[in-house]
Amino acid sequence: MAEQYPDGDVDRSVEGRAPVRYVDRGVTSRRVAGAIVAALGALAVAASAYLDWYEDGMPRDMPLERLFQTEVSGGADNYWTSVAAPLAVTGIVGVIGLLLRSRLVLSVAGLIGLATLTLWITMTAIDVSPDDLEAADYQAGVWICAAGLVIMLIGIVGMGRRYRELSPDEADAFGDYSAPRTPDL
Repeated sequence: MAEQYPDGDVDRSVEGRAPVRYVDRGVTSRRVAGAIVAALGALAVAASAYLDWYEDGMPRDMPLERLFQTEVSGGADNYWTSVAAPLAVTGIVGVIGLLLRSRLVLSVAGLIGLATLTLWITMTAIDVSPDDLEAADYQAGVWICAAGLVIMLIGIVGMGRRYRELSPDEADAFGDYSAPRTPDL
């Protein structure tokens, strides 16, 4: 049975370890700053759809099938059937993640962008002989997309955890802490 501290925190100690308290920081500047950085990275990924990626081709002009097939002829019928669509979704989900300050939502946005970039690079490498393809062949859009993904990762990691562990003798700097509660049985 967990011992309850006089101030309401619950002792979550395991035998042999010191008791630990969890402090909910709520909306902290670190979490907000990390979410803003990650959302800016998501917007950079979305903006890369409007730049050339390879041989003066933009994702808006490439059909979505290009992510899964090498021999695709013709261009995209509209914006939402082009390679730019998942990049736009990355930007939208990234902004939602900023508003919610959710690492999970921002991570999903990052995975959508990463999958799009990885599949496109793979299909391009298969279509063009890997011996003929060099990093210099990729144009600004690819590099901005990759940089946006790295910025997203930095922001997500920089957000930190929602709860911080405090030992029972460590004072909380803010004085207002609440521990995650176990359900009453």
